[in-house]
Amino acid sequence: MPFSKSNFLLILFAYFQITTVYSQSKSNVLTKKYSPKQLKEDSEIFKTVTLRMHPVIGVYKPKAHYITLFDKFIESLTDSLTEKEFRIKTRFIIHELECGHTTSRFSKAYGKATNYKKIKQSPYLFTAIDSKIYALGHYSKKQVSSLIKGTEITQLNGISSDSILNYLNVIMPSDGLNKTSDCHTQQLSLTNFFSLLFGFKDSIHVAYKNKNDIQKFTYATEIIKNSKPIAFGPKPDSLLIKYKRANMKHRFLDSENKTLYLKIEAFSASKSKKAYRKIFSKLEKHQSENLIIDLRNNGGGSMNNAKTLLSYLIKDSKSLTLKTTITSFPLKKYTHGNTVFKVILSVFKLAGKKTSHHDTDYYKFMIKPKLKNHYDKNIIVLINGGSFSASCLVSAYLKSDNKAVFIGEETGGTIEGCNAGIMPNYKLPNTHIKIRMPAFRVIHNVSPTLTSHGILPDYETHYTLDDLLLRKDLELSKAMEVIHTKK
Repeated sequence: MPFSKSNFLLILFAYFQITTVYSQSKSNVLTKKYSPKQLKEDSEIFKTVTLRMHPVIGVYKPKAHYITLFDKFIESLTDSLTEKEFRIKTRFIIHELECGHTTSRFSKAYGKATNYKKIKQSPYLFTAIDSKIYALGHYSKKQVSSLIKGTEITQLNGISSDSILNYLNVIMPSDGLNKTSDCHTQQLSLTNFFSLLFGFKDSIHVAYKNKNDIQKFTYATEIIKNSKPIAFGPKPDSLLIKYKRANMKHRFLDSENKTLYLKIEAFSASKSKKAYRKIFSKLEKHQSENLIIDLRNNGGGSMNNAKTLLSYLIKDSKSLTLKTTITSFPLKKYTHGNTVFKVILSVFKLAGKKTSHHDTDYYKFMIKPKLKNHYDKNIIVLINGGSFSASCLVSAYLKSDNKAVFIGEETGGTIEGCNAGIMPNYKLPNTHIKIRMPAFRVIHNVSPTLTSHGILPDYETHYTLDDLLLRKDLELSKAMEVIHTKK
């Protein structure tokens, strides 16, 4: 079924009408409505902060575009809305910013009222692959599942699967024109969007394919306290040596210690330098010929960590620039951390080279190759739609060196940089929802052209449902094939 206007309106109806209340206290939070005046006051703050502060303004679209966008948005607020309804509307605006670091979050009270340990949720888990929704089974292994693993779902609560996925595409933030990030999130976290889509209901109605027929099934939602993940996707390697605080794992994949696999789960700000010293010392000691860096599902983290990793790998010194249009947070009474932000600007000025142009300050930092244990042999990087932020920084610089081979799918972040650094949360005074707002544009100086796209792989992989259910690792298998081909 195509994503028509009627489908869009049907989903909006599901968003704005379906909410089941489990207690009077929760009812006050979940169903309380805010007047158009209150919503417009919050939206004016959202608009002012975005136009004064957000570093993407003028990058992909001119400022005038966003002024018009916000003006139309504010004009449209003619009816009273609940916090949830208003938050969804803000996500349409955020999607237009083309920034994966910007988002709107529920208020503290709303989060407490919808705590997953106290609210009914779907006991069935779902995933999205190739624009289709599939059942992964029941969260309890003891439960006899009426929806067996791999069953294709055609409708949930009367809404077609393709309409659900298309709608999610326009409320989930992502960098540039990238689509792999949305697909990746839908694959891993589709079940988590149930309450966002359907509210908190006592039951969920499913239409699914059974051979050539469409059958229907209704099941009750439950309070789920001890859910366990369903086995899905590449199997974890139990032999990996862990650096827990550094969020890294590694091991040699062969008896001769010629190929080392390094899984970086996140760019932790803690203990990473010590971990890198040990890992690259091993590579030097064994004269290892191949290094596989796994950045799949790595959502980023510390920029200093990423720079440290690059210092062991890049051929020549390279620069990285952070820019900002502010020296102080606008509308400070709605956020925290302004003093810390000013201190960081002072540190940046000392650690890097500051220049200014009109109302924009630029802070340029150098990434210099390390002499000790520098690695200059074969590098393979595994990437996917979950590779974001600092993962893209590392990937962009290795790509520019023509030194690494990339395997997987386009990264979730863009090759030219992102909007990140300090990211204060602005608490809107009436609805109390929080808008996360980046203060810096991180510019990858090795990628001066604006592409709106991520780092592209040299060898692209594509998972089918069977691949994921059989827990295949297509990227690592391809990496070993590339290594053997080079011998």
